[in-house]
Amino acid sequence: MNRSALIPVLLLTAGLAFGLGWISKPSQENDGNAAEAGGSKSAGSAFRSNRPLGAIRSSSDEKGGVKEFLSQYTSGGMISSEDMTAAIEQMRKENDPILRRKLFTELLENLTPENAQAAYVALQNGRRRGRGAGDDELRLMAHAWGRIDGPGAIKALTDMRAERDGEEGGRGRGRGGERGGIDLVSVLSGWATADGAAAANYVSGVEDEREKSMLSYGVVRGMMVNGVDEAMAYVSSLPQTEDGGRTQNWYMSTIASEMLEEGLDSAKAWVDTINDPNLRGGALSRVAESAVRDDLESAVEWVTQYAGDEAGQRAVNRVANEWAENDPQAVLSWADSLPDAAKAEAYGEAFEEWTRQDATAAGDFLTGMEPSSARDSAVEEFSTTLSREEPATAIQWAETISDEKMRTDALTQVARSWFYRDREAASQWIETSGLPQESIESITAERRGFEGRGGGGRPGGGGPRGR
Repeated sequence: MNRSALIPVLLLTAGLAFGLGWISKPSQENDGNAAEAGGSKSAGSAFRSNRPLGAIRSSSDEKGGVKEFLSQYTSGGMISSEDMTAAIEQMRKENDPILRRKLFTELLENLTPENAQAAYVALQNGRRRGRGAGDDELRLMAHAWGRIDGPGAIKALTDMRAERDGEEGGRGRGRGGERGGIDLVSVLSGWATADGAAAANYVSGVEDEREKSMLSYGVVRGMMVNGVDEAMAYVSSLPQTEDGGRTQNWYMSTIASEMLEEGLDSAKAWVDTINDPNLRGGALSRVAESAVRDDLESAVEWVTQYAGDEAGQRAVNRVANEWAENDPQAVLSWADSLPDAAKAEAYGEAFEEWTRQDATAAGDFLTGMEPSSARDSAVEEFSTTLSREEPATAIQWAETISDEKMRTDALTQVARSWFYRDREAASQWIETSGLPQESIESITAERRGFEGRGGGGRPGGGGPRGR
């Protein structure tokens, strides 16, 4: 079911994979031509070689190049802020990805609380000028900074973001604002790796709930470096959010992804060790999603045993979501053997996909269904999916939903789609709809970016319908 409560932290996973970019071979013969940059020991273009195109260097050549590179910026075993800036600038000019990664790694190992901000700013400035890999290195730099000086990194990045927002007239939600938020998450992940309790304590004091969710994700990721137990304990300690626990489910889904690295069977066994139902649902749904892609028949059998539990309903949702892409009617047959709540989950997923494939056949099937929670879920998905092509017809279907809250939600969703396509016709319907004012305001509000449907499912498989 694509009822995503869009959580921006979903965009962060690729950055926390710590991908690195381009690097290049140093020249060992042009040291004397190194250019002085602002009083620093910058090597300038002398560090680049004139090797023939396609030439292969030996590992000893690379080691010598890295050593030579560091020697230009190190004094007394340390790199000053000024020289760190010059070193980052020089590293960014290199275009051999293998060697650049080695140079960047060496600079990270020489990061200190005193030179970290200079390194971060140099990377950030280079990214703005469009040179090199940029984002991945910047996130990794922020993570490393958090490991050695979490409080200092948070303060520095927060101050920089406030200054940038001031320069942009307080907008703060453009590319720069999002960039700062992502890097704060990376800092928190590094801080949590070094001192999970301190990082968690900082996040607990953040007042903005959206930002707190983002930063908590960083804490979870950082704690996972030391093992999943600490991360699970942290997620368990978090208060329930207003989204019905979906944020916690997503954190547990993230931890489950880590456990899946040890193999599907190990992840299944791990799920059975989770006693807290508030944690189990997100983990179970993520493992179920992986299981159904590995072996559909086995996954269906495995998930069916949990269908009577509230936590298991999320797993049913994920299996049905994957299975319905190929055979929505088979999902309906399976759903008929499940307890009512799980059946409703599966019916909703099946009808979302069936409506896309053959709306006429799906509508004919619904016409013959007796009122039930499964029918309500099916009609909700049928109407919201149909609204993209036939909003007026979709409204009529949504009005047949028995559950009042689900009916209001579906009508709001369908009417929003209709209002976007035909404002005059939708406005006429709204006048006599009887919808609460809050729903009407949601329908007529200006659209901002991506609408939360059709985009990959609810975090952690979402929660049971009607909650």
